[in-house]
Amino acid sequence: MRQFGAADRVCQWLSFWLKISQLQPSAHCSGSRSPAKAGFTLIEVLVAMIVAAVFVSMTMQAIVTAAAFRVVATQYDEAVSWIQEDLETVVNQAAEYEIAAQPYSSRCLATLSSNGLAAGFLNDSVVGLGGTLTTIGPRALGGTFYTLTRTASYADSSDPFRLLNITYRVTAQGEDKPIATVNTEVIPHAVFRCP
Repeated sequence: MRQFGAADRVCQWLSFWLKISQLQPSAHCSGSRSPAKAGFTLIEVLVAMIVAAVFVSMTMQAIVTAAAFRVVATQYDEAVSWIQEDLETVVNQAAEYEIAAQPYSSRCLATLSSNGLAAGFLNDSVVGLGGTLTTIGPRALGGTFYTLTRTASYADSSDPFRLLNITYRVTAQGEDKPIATVNTEVIPHAVFRCP
């Protein structure tokens, strides 16, 4: 007499239930189970392990790549914030530069761009920028030290008498390639009081 295991009992119950509901029993629940079809073969197990290993390695590579991009994005965000901080300082200085001159700044009547308001603001070391090139830093961004370089020029602007072209670059110490670059123009507010 054959002994019934738990799987055989489930198949018998399923077959009985299917007969009652007038459906056909499935092929894998037949009464005679061959020992050769009782489990997975070695090749099936090896193929499954290889597929799982490929999937896991691709997933890990994606996680590492995402982490690297997250670090770069964080450094870029911090660099742009640093640029914005300095730009706000420059804009505030430009707002105050020669605004109190009565009735207006003598630089309003300049005939050479080197005597205009933009040049005056650039070269004034007391209330202006004090030169064309300024290096700020180092500052740690994401565990690496960076420097901020501000380059200002009135000659490169669209209106050399009134506009100051400013370029910001944030670079890691000892490297030449910047992680963030911003170009902008600043206008001294005294320009608006010129006749």
